[in-house]
This record gives sequence, C-alpha cells and structure tokens, in this order.
Amino acid sequence: MTEPILVFDQVLKKRAGGRGYQLFIENMEIFPQDRLALIGDSGSGKSTLLDLAALILRPDQAVGFAWRPQSAEKTDLFAAWRRKDIGRFEKIRRRDLGYVTQTGGLLPFLSVRDNILLPARLKKMGKKALARLASLAQTLKIETILSKSPAKLSVGQRQRCAIARALIHEPGLILADEPTASLDPPTARQALELLLELSQDQALVISTHNLDLIKDKGFKVFQIVCEDTDPDQPVIANLRRI
Repeated sequence: MTEPILVFDQVLKKRAGGRGYQLFIENMEIFPQDRLALIGDSGSGKSTLLDLAALILRPDQAVGFAWRPQSAEKTDLFAAWRRKDIGRFEKIRRRDLGYVTQTGGLLPFLSVRDNILLPARLKKMGKKALARLASLAQTLKIETILSKSPAKLSVGQRQRCAIARALIHEPGLILADEPTASLDPPTARQALELLLELSQDQALVISTHNLDLIKDKGFKVFQIVCEDTDPDQPVIANLRRI
C-alpha cells in the first residue's frame, strides 16, 4: 500500500494582527504523484498552507504533521519544530522540495542559469545537473535567456525559469503558489501544461483562483473557507475537500 509523503492531521496555524486568524487543516494527505489544488479567497490562507508544507512556517498545534518521502524514514515534523531541528528541515528542502512562488522568486544577483542550478548544486548533483538543465531549458523554451539576469525577463519567462528551478533537483514534492496569477490566459494555460508535463513523477500542490484552468486536469480540489461569525473572535479558516 502506498504511503502518503506528507500528512496534515488537525494542524493549526495562527496569524497575529487585528482580531487574529487561524488556519485549521483537519486532514490532508499528499501521496506520490498526487495532483492537489488549493482554492479560496485572497487572504484565506492558501500561501500559509503552502509555507507550512514547505517547512517555512511552524504550526502552532498539530495532532500529526509528518513527512515520509520514498527514500527516507518518517519524520515527525511537529516534534522537529519543537526541537528546533533546523538541519532536518534544510535536508528535506534540499532533497525533496521544489517551490514556485507567486513572483518567481529568482535571485536578482544571479544569472538565470545560476538561479536554476542553485538547488541542484545544494543537492550536489554534479554533472547530472547540467544535463537536467539542458532538458528543462529545451522543454520550457528558455535556452536563449540562460545568461540573462532576471530583471531582463518578461513575467512569463520568469515563471518558466522558476518552474525549471523547482524541478531541476528532482524533488518528490513540488509546491506552486499561484504560478499563473500574473500571466495572460494563453500563457497561463501553457505554463500549467508544462508544469504538469514536467512533474509527472512527482507530487504537485498548487494554489489558484482559476478553477477553469485546472478543470479536467486530474486535480483533487481543496477549498479554504473562512468562518467569520463572531466579531470578538479570530477568523477561522477551514480546509475542505470538494
């Protein structure tokens, strides 16, 4: 039986400010080669959930928050957070996680080539990284811009480069936060198709406002629904499968 690679079981994340905000993930499991889409209003917590999955944010509470990639033993992530085991998180990110942020997140002081190669170098992939770069660059049609700086790129080019960077080190889980939000509809469809094509052997979790974009793409869809019934209490955001 296939085991999930990432498990959220009654995970709670609080945000300060104003009345406060609480994201509650009752249950979500991510399996190898899964396709998951997160939908919800702006500010509902989609990026927060992705940052929890990327081991950037620490949960405030959790019954279970565990990581089990195919190549390693199970890690109790919440216990690791309590121990402040930063080295464990760095190892998981370096080996098993790829992240496409909303704005691409390319480092301005590195060329496109060096931006893309950075995760592979951290993983110490050696010459394999160059072959992987050549293949990704050809598929994503970015061969001619590898020597450029990110400032010289269009929005669409930056997103394709960000996709290449998230994939180059062959992570088991790819996270993408509104990867098509800044793109025109034809470019958005093309970017999503490329992301799906290149991540066939990996789990993929994306956030999006555009349900039409992911329709008939095999995604399991989860919606974050905010409950705001008491003005004296924090806003509660719950994750639901739809």
